[in-house]
Amino acid sequence: MMARLLLLSVLVLIGNAGCSRQESSEAQAPRAQQTTTVPGEEAAAPNKLKFKDADDRERFSLKPKDDGAKLVDGEDRELARYKWKGVALKVSGPDDAVLGHVVSSAGGALAVRDAEQRQILFTFARQGTGWRLNDAKGTLLYAVSPDDEGASIQDATGTEVARVKVREGKVSVRDATGRTLLATKSLVRADAAACLAFERMELPLRMGLLFHLQSSPGEGRQP
Repeated sequence: MMARLLLLSVLVLIGNAGCSRQESSEAQAPRAQQTTTVPGEEAAAPNKLKFKDADDRERFSLKPKDDGAKLVDGEDRELARYKWKGVALKVSGPDDAVLGHVVSSAGGALAVRDAEQRQILFTFARQGTGWRLNDAKGTLLYAVSPDDEGASIQDATGTEVARVKVREGKVSVRDATGRTLLATKSLVRADAAACLAFERMELPLRMGLLFHLQSSPGEGRQP
């Protein structure tokens, strides 16, 4: 009888110790998770596209979000907002005023439309292995031609105005003299990075075109 009571006491003590360890582990789990989460940090932050100038100063970054992205300058001030509406990307200012839309069209082309989507401002369409950017009247503004180093950007006269170079994990946009204008260590497509050289287009729309191209391995974003 005494032996059975002793055995029962040992089993109770073991059970209580196991429960204590389980409760302690469960109590510590939330604290461990809290140490790896930064309040206010965006979930997509590791995938943001950061662009720096020749002096290694951050000029702006494109931060992906669940429904699009936002563009901020080097001081983290918001410059533009991007939101997906099916195959269309709405481009807005920091005050939510609509600046335009980047819309997929036939043949994999992208059309940049005005705020009301009534008028096409620019069309970025395939031309052979490259691309061409036309204005609202269909006049050629820029041609993008891929090459072994990245891509070449020419104006309507065929003069090279900029170049994209992809080298050792770094993508840079350079002017005609070879001077670096912008550079990133993010995996940006050469044809998408070429959009940064389109000076005839405002920066929020340029970045909208880049983001639309970058969001899909093909020609534009699929629904």
